[in-house]
Amino acid sequence: MSPAPGHHNMYEYGEDSGLVDRVAPFLAEGLAAHEAVVLVVDPRKRALLDEALGALAGQVDYVDRDTYYTRPEDALAGYDAQVRRYLRDGARRVRVFGELPLCRTQEQSDTWIRYEALLNPAFAHHPVTIVCGLDVREQPLSVLEGSWQTHPRTMNSRWSDNGHYHRPEDIVRAHTPAPEDVVGLRAVPADLDARALSLLLRAEMAAAKVADSQAEKMIVAAGEVLANARHYGGGARGLRIGRVGERFVCEISDHGPGLDDPLAGYLPPGSGHARGTGLWVARQMTRRLDMVSTERGLTTRLWV
Repeated sequence: MSPAPGHHNMYEYGEDSGLVDRVAPFLAEGLAAHEAVVLVVDPRKRALLDEALGALAGQVDYVDRDTYYTRPEDALAGYDAQVRRYLRDGARRVRVFGELPLCRTQEQSDTWIRYEALLNPAFAHHPVTIVCGLDVREQPLSVLEGSWQTHPRTMNSRWSDNGHYHRPEDIVRAHTPAPEDVVGLRAVPADLDARALSLLLRAEMAAAKVADSQAEKMIVAAGEVLANARHYGGGARGLRIGRVGERFVCEISDHGPGLDDPLAGYLPPGSGHARGTGLWVARQMTRRLDMVSTERGLTTRLWV
């Protein structure tokens, strides 16, 4: 077994002493190596680690776990931007210890297990050492099991390879619910250009009382998906729009071969794995993005 960490590692513990005894030295080692060091935990655990680090605590950048982790798309974008900023400012490497938000439902567990899987390809090209803490006193069994499947290496008794690790594509696919068809959407002409679609969406969302900030994001996202449909899918063959419950939805279908890539749109541009920025932008701009591939083409459903 290699004694060195990988770029994405796990540390499982069940007592405060386990957190302090292993994580404080991990953070201190990063400071000694002149790395940018980041801690993403709740305030109680921060206090424990600050006490253990003593005078070094002020050199660690702290992020409040419960305000930072709102959804995977935002967390991935935030980490990517933060890492790039540290490197641009002269850091040779970035070292992170972070913990997921508490998951109380199966939907939350699936959401954050997908996120952990996505961290592997998203940050493989960056000089980072990430350790994800797994407190067995707090997280449900579904998160514990999912964490063992999403981290290539562990920092438990020593740095070691994780034999339970699964490919990110398999994990994301397994923990993504199949999109269900929606009712109440109205078909509109599919031959609209980007400007015409923008004008139509703006009017429809104003009538549906969608907040201006959300409406602008939908317009950007729909424009990206429409451009993808024309570039990769032979043009749009169907457009549907309307309110579904409390959300506004825009659905664009194309004539293309579909897209069988569970990571599509999740990985930051420039990660070495992302094939383009269109779907990344669309995911960032919307509350939810569903993709359905059939023999007729790809349908992309945007929610704000």
